[in-house]
Amino acid sequence: MHKSRVKTWAHLSLLAANIIYGLNFSIAKAVMPDHIKPFALVSVRSVSAAALFWITGLFVPKEKVNRKDLLYLFGCSFFGVVINQTLFLVGLDMTTPVNSSIILSTNPIFAFVFAALILKEKITFLKGTGLAIGLSGVLLLILQNGTPDLASSTFLGDIYSMVNTISWAFYTVIIKRMLEKYHPVTVMKWTFLFGMLTNVPVGYHQWSTMDWSSIPLVAWLQIGFVIIGATYLGYLFITFGLRRLSPTIVSTYTYTQPIIAAYLATIMGQDHIDIVMVFSALLIFAGVFVVSFQKKVKSVQMKY
Repeated sequence: MHKSRVKTWAHLSLLAANIIYGLNFSIAKAVMPDHIKPFALVSVRSVSAAALFWITGLFVPKEKVNRKDLLYLFGCSFFGVVINQTLFLVGLDMTTPVNSSIILSTNPIFAFVFAALILKEKITFLKGTGLAIGLSGVLLLILQNGTPDLASSTFLGDIYSMVNTISWAFYTVIIKRMLEKYHPVTVMKWTFLFGMLTNVPVGYHQWSTMDWSSIPLVAWLQIGFVIIGATYLGYLFITFGLRRLSPTIVSTYTYTQPIIAAYLATIMGQDHIDIVMVFSALLIFAGVFVVSFQKKVKSVQMKY
């Protein structure tokens, strides 16, 4: 009963993280580049999140991380913090929301492959079917208004977004080893400290040339959401989910982000709910359920 409750909370934390990320897509896009440049936002995001995780670390049991694992976490930070945060924001600034949604939807596929190669997860028909169902829901939502714009003007942004997607999928697989050994906050505070050491120099030029006093209050609130919501809480929820569930299941929740973004647009009066949106949502959550169900079956079989 206890394990079941823990897994339920893990699923809820993943859902919460992806709701935040679905909101972040529109919020981060709105604040860049008029109010803050992408690399400057990367720097602010890294420094602030690192500080928040180290402060949080004061309220959890202290753990000594050995030097070998610190080196491993440094490598993880490159894929999960440096590349992810930098290329997500830069790519988002240079491409369209539709293109980004399509590229984002490939994340579970890459995580599926990396988990099979690195963690030796079995590639089963049921998992593959779940991934396909979820992807079909995303594509149905994206394509309902016609063929996406793949104009050459967005090409570089699309490439950045694809590299970010692959990097994040790889990160969710390799970080699991550390999450099984240490507390999530311990893992995050070191990962973000190492990531900050790289991101700050990269974003220094844009950071130092910005007129911070000209940023309006609304933009500061949006930046605050990117830092506290999409970075601090988002990463914390993802790590909790990764500690209890497989990277394949965790990445499959990425399918929910486009549908969340679509419903946000509806709430804001920018769109309206129709039968396609409802059916897409059903397909997406069905795909997540099928992939998760496979994991539960495997756990039961191991007991016997």
